[in-house]
Amino acid sequence: MFSPHNFSRLFRRNIFYIVSFTLFALATTKAQTDTCVHLEFTTSNGSTGDKVCVKVKVTNFKSILSFQFPINYDPNVIMPCSKCCLANIVGFMDDDIVFDTIRKVIRVIYSNPNNDTVNLDDGTVLFEVCFKLIGPPGSCSNIGFSDRPIQTEFVKRFPVDNDIPVCVINDKPNNKICIDYPASLTVISSTCGTTANNGTITIKAWGGRAPYFVNSANTAPPTVNGVISNPGDCLIISNQMPGSYTFSVKDALGKDSVFTVTIPTSSSIDIRRDNFYSIDPTCWFSSNGRLGVNVTGGTAPLFIKWDPINVYGVNRVSGLPAGTYRVTVTDSSGCIQTQDLVLRADTLKAAINIDKAATCKGFCDGMATVRASGGTPYLGGKYEFVWSIKSSKDCALDTVCRNDSLCGLQYVVIRDSKRCEDTIYFKLPFTTEITSAITVDSVRCHGEASGVIHATAGSTSTLNLPLSFDLRDLTNTTIAGGMTNGIQYTSSQVIAGTYVLRITDNIGCERIDTIQVFEPPVLDLLENRIDTSESCSPGADAVLDVRGVGGSAPYNYSWSNSGNTGRITNLMKGTYTVTITDAHLCSVTKTYQISKPVAPVITGFNTTDVNCLGDTTGCVEVLFTPGNTPVSFKWNIPGNASKICSLGAGTYTVTITDQSGCADTATTMIKTVTNPIIIDSVVTINPSCPGKSDGLIILFAKGGTGQLTYSWNNNGNGPVNPSLKAGMYIVDIDDIGGCSALRDTFTLIDRPRPAIAITPVIDPSCAETASCDASAYVTINTNDTIVVVTWSSGEQNRYVSGGGVYSDTAKALCSGRQYAIITVNDLCSDTVFFDVKVPPRITLDSNRLNIIRPSCYGKKDGSITVAGKGGCMPYNYEWVNPVVTGPTLSSVGDGFYKVKITDCRGCVHFDSVRLRQPDTIRVQIIQGSTYDVSCPGQKDGRITLAWNGGSGGKGIFTWSPNVGKDSVLTSLRSGTYTVTVTDQNNCTGIASISLTEPAPLSLILTPIDTPACAEDQADFSVLNVLGGQGPAYRYTVDDGPPNQIGDKIPLFSGSYKITVYDKNGCTRDTIIDVPNPKSNLTLDFGKDIDTIQLGDSIRLIGVLNNSAAIMTYVWDPLAYVSNPQSTDSYVRPPQNTVFMLTVTDENGCIASDKITIIVESIRHFYSPNVISPNGDNTNDYLEFTAGSDVQQIEFVEVFDRWGGRLYSIQNPEINNGIVRTWDGRSHGDVVNPGVYVYQAKVVFRDGYTLVYRDDLTVVR
Repeated sequence: MFSPHNFSRLFRRNIFYIVSFTLFALATTKAQTDTCVHLEFTTSNGSTGDKVCVKVKVTNFKSILSFQFPINYDPNVIMPCSKCCLANIVGFMDDDIVFDTIRKVIRVIYSNPNNDTVNLDDGTVLFEVCFKLIGPPGSCSNIGFSDRPIQTEFVKRFPVDNDIPVCVINDKPNNKICIDYPASLTVISSTCGTTANNGTITIKAWGGRAPYFVNSANTAPPTVNGVISNPGDCLIISNQMPGSYTFSVKDALGKDSVFTVTIPTSSSIDIRRDNFYSIDPTCWFSSNGRLGVNVTGGTAPLFIKWDPINVYGVNRVSGLPAGTYRVTVTDSSGCIQTQDLVLRADTLKAAINIDKAATCKGFCDGMATVRASGGTPYLGGKYEFVWSIKSSKDCALDTVCRNDSLCGLQYVVIRDSKRCEDTIYFKLPFTTEITSAITVDSVRCHGEASGVIHATAGSTSTLNLPLSFDLRDLTNTTIAGGMTNGIQYTSSQVIAGTYVLRITDNIGCERIDTIQVFEPPVLDLLENRIDTSESCSPGADAVLDVRGVGGSAPYNYSWSNSGNTGRITNLMKGTYTVTITDAHLCSVTKTYQISKPVAPVITGFNTTDVNCLGDTTGCVEVLFTPGNTPVSFKWNIPGNASKICSLGAGTYTVTITDQSGCADTATTMIKTVTNPIIIDSVVTINPSCPGKSDGLIILFAKGGTGQLTYSWNNNGNGPVNPSLKAGMYIVDIDDIGGCSALRDTFTLIDRPRPAIAITPVIDPSCAETASCDASAYVTINTNDTIVVVTWSSGEQNRYVSGGGVYSDTAKALCSGRQYAIITVNDLCSDTVFFDVKVPPRITLDSNRLNIIRPSCYGKKDGSITVAGKGGCMPYNYEWVNPVVTGPTLSSVGDGFYKVKITDCRGCVHFDSVRLRQPDTIRVQIIQGSTYDVSCPGQKDGRITLAWNGGSGGKGIFTWSPNVGKDSVLTSLRSGTYTVTVTDQNNCTGIASISLTEPAPLSLILTPIDTPACAEDQADFSVLNVLGGQGPAYRYTVDDGPPNQIGDKIPLFSGSYKITVYDKNGCTRDTIIDVPNPKSNLTLDFGKDIDTIQLGDSIRLIGVLNNSAAIMTYVWDPLAYVSNPQSTDSYVRPPQNTVFMLTVTDENGCIASDKITIIVESIRHFYSPNVISPNGDNTNDYLEFTAGSDVQQIEFVEVFDRWGGRLYSIQNPEINNGIVRTWDGRSHGDVVNPGVYVYQAKVVFRDGYTLVYRDDLTVVR
């Protein structure tokens, strides 16, 4: 056991610091779930020109109603080309994924058409988008999302908060697509233009093998020769005049590349900061700065890139925090110029100094001083200071602020003149704290008053004596009898329960301990198996099995039959008593009575005999005394009742079993009481020949009652059944006694048939003529003495002998089905059918047939060579038309040709052969793949043709004019084209087609007015268009969506490219200028979205650009705005809110901007898991820390481990973020050290309610 001093020291070193940590960390995780949606972009690399696909995977995609986000990429490196594999979401289509070619971004926007939510499994591919790699080797493009140019937003449906946006996380924010270095030699060049002689040429090389040797092919400068040492390095040639230059680059393997570059006549690229538009952010943590640039020079078009925010194609960006931003401008010749721009905002800094600790817990007399610097101070370097406690100690404007009324956990907020803030959290220690060491002797037996509580007090510094000790139970009743001895206290003879011990020193510092006095559970007897019935057989088999539970193990067992274990067996009828005693000598007793059943006995049978053999009219009934009812019956046949019927003569056995399993068995018989019918003898005579009806059956029967009657299955009705064929015959013999008839069966059989075998000997001579000169041979094996053979040819022979094998031959048989009739003893006969084969017919041998087709359509240069098979060789061949002798017919064209073949026996066969000529060559123009020239002067006509017929092979195409040698021609101008197609046999076919082109486009545009205000727009339209493939004309503004001719498009000030399209996509470009407005009123919050924690406020600053006085300010919504008559105001929304500010100047011009404030539902409610209510002013209470997002705590409850409620409070006060509740007492008495359970119902400012539940450990 620990000594009091050791215990106190162990507590301070090992417990207190754990409690201090969990006060701020543990409970937050209890009520939070990850509501953020996670996106993952899977990337890969490739070579220039390759297509690489990126899968967009989602995690935690639950209850999503809508979503939108951009996919940012570097358009100088990759270009989106296709999309696919959309997730199975209702209404999610390809049109929801837009390739924005103006802003160089992919916009994804989806909203559920049914106002329903969507759930996807983690790792599901939301969609896949593919990019074409267009950048130089080694270049890379980041792939990810941002809030530019549209805000990233996933809206989730919550049961309480309804539909609100949730946070979005990029799981792999550093994913890139990179372009691999090529294997073969690759050269890229760029130039920078000049109006003097300072142009530059840049040459880069990759692949092959370094180094790379650069040689000039120019007769005039630059005639430079240079070396590129490593792949990706560059050679820069400076100070060149405008013009074209040719170079060759050769690698170390001798592979070379020749190319020509042009230095344009243009001024160099110049990037200057737009000071009129640019503005620094208000605070170091704000993102409301903006930057603009003015770019001149270079060769149009120019491409602008902003780093590190990956914005492209614009010269103004907003919503920026402090930092350095690089602008990169690239012109059409590849010339690059960069400029770094800086936004600045000084950081607000503050430091806290603890001047004096608080006296003890409950005394807030500590002192701290805070100093501030940095940021944008008020005049004189002063700041605002706001304390978490004692607002009277706040400092409106000062450089230093002091508070002398502090204790415990506190914070101070420092603000500068731009309302930028810094918050410092700190803790005031206590000078002294009372400690205690508690030991408890538990109650010996359940329900006794034998517990003892020992307490020893101490202090972290000096203990202020004397001390008072007050022990109470949970009903706040004082426990009398306690003994105090200085710093020690003892209370004896207490019952089990929870007690509160309050220790108070002489200056009023307190320590409260909750003490738990335990008692063992009630000692009880658990019946594991109780069998109080002794069986009939084998008997002595009852079982009693009990166990001790509760009390204090181990347990002793004492039975009245001297047993000493929990289980006794083999018990007979009688009384048995057991006593269980635990380790503290507490006991429990119980008595059991064992009984034995009475068995059933069979006393006899009631039997009913049968009259006739085979009858089933008998019955048996068993007679018995029942024993322990009910009883069951088991017979040696199916049946489970005491009486069974429908029985025949025989022996029957029954077993009776009662409910106790006791049984008895007995046997009885059923007899037959009449004389049965029997057959004495039988006479049977089989038929004389197979199939004849001259068989006979005679029966001799006796027995039965009276005269016997006969019934045969062939309708016979006497003892003699004549004129029978071979077969089975059934007879029923009956009498007049009423018993069932006697049935018997008899079988007659035919005599054996002769064994006959026929073998054809010689086939007919020819298949084509009706020659009947075939022969066949027959053998007959029989015991008969006379055999006659008659053939289908009319031939007949008669044989007489003593039996055995007979044979005969026919010599005038035809081919086909034939027969022989065999007759024996001039009585029985049999007919045998057989087939005589047809000799092989004369036919053409297809394997030796040789046909040579005519070479071209209409020619007669074909030939046929035939060969016969079948019949007998040699063959004679005669062609009918033309008449030719021999197997070959030549110099013939398309047609049928007849041939006569005669074999060596003179058998003749006629046949014919089809000779086919090739088809004509047909040349077909494929209209769906043949196009006229699309636009005036273009060279994009196309002719696609297909040919068939002829002799096949690879066709040769001869075009007039000579524009190609293939079946598909592209890049054609308008005109007439003729093609001749030649096949492998030089057969030809011809076709011709004419391609046309439309007339040039001409435009009529509207005049342009000057806008009055910055947000005003001038109406523009294309009034009429002539030429092209009209009249379905359209026009676009800056490559935007198409408009119909005559549609008015409102345009802000600036330059715009107007492109007019006809129905074929032919275009004509022109540039228009909309003048600057007369009044340039603008308003910008600097960002489109910001995030605060629930209960916090945020400063919104709308930056005005105005030349006239502002007349009105309109905030929407107004409810949460602190300063509605200004563009600078704090807002404190309880939920996600979109704020819009609209201002109007004296000229009536209006400007507005909006910003979305996301109120994160990270609940700032913290709870401890350990308290030590010992009066040391550290963790003495169950204290919760509530953030500004907490509106109310409805209740706090504390329960013991048996579910008993020890403490409850409704709507406790929130004092400077601290909620002090339970002091470790129940009904005024401190509880014992142990584990308890608390729950707190918290209402947040957004209306959301959470119930926090957790274990709470009380220590001393």
